[in-house]
Amino acid sequence: MKRLIIPIMTVLAASITTSAASMEPAEKPTHVVELFTSQGCSSCPKANRFITKLSDDPSMLVLTYGVTYWDYLGWTDTFGDPEFTKRQREYRDALGAKNIYTPQIILGGMEHDSRYSKKDVAEVALPTDGVGLSFTRSGEMLMIETDTATDIIVDIVSFTPGDQTVDVKRGENRGRVLKLTNVVTDVHTLDWKNQSASLLMPETKGTKYAALIHDRKTAQILDAAVLD
Repeated sequence: MKRLIIPIMTVLAASITTSAASMEPAEKPTHVVELFTSQGCSSCPKANRFITKLSDDPSMLVLTYGVTYWDYLGWTDTFGDPEFTKRQREYRDALGAKNIYTPQIILGGMEHDSRYSKKDVAEVALPTDGVGLSFTRSGEMLMIETDTATDIIVDIVSFTPGDQTVDVKRGENRGRVLKLTNVVTDVHTLDWKNQSASLLMPETKGTKYAALIHDRKTAQILDAAVLD
């Protein structure tokens, strides 16, 4: 997947002087489910509800991205970002899809469809061996380490955990109150050159951070971790 590279400060583990006791441990999900949706898409509410139900399972990392290409229908997605539309196009290219669409659910960076069952999702787990991912935070610094030599892409995804509602006033969903879960607010792609790196990220109340490790060629998610 081709990405906009965000400059970061690369560090070696030996240069980290903060004691391990002050670092927050990360949660390690076994599944990653990404939903590309739009508040202006009349087909999306059902997928939104499905994703919300999945988020009750702590082993699953659920992420919701608002895209912008349906805004012209009369309602501007309040969570939409052109960068998320770009991310969806990158998945399209990596997965060999013909086009982008909503709702689109992507499982583990490997499979995509407009609808899945809970059983379908459960069957697409992240690789059990992973990449030796360590994701920690000390103050305003997020730190990533892996033990892989594979050509990877490292994304840091910021999201608001839990549910949010939107009262849609115009467009295809006019008069509906939509519920969206774990709404993504930003994605940073690290300029990954070594096996460790850090990203300065001021602490923001009500925000969580997910580290997604993608295979550069296939976009498959090889490992993932989540920090408050």
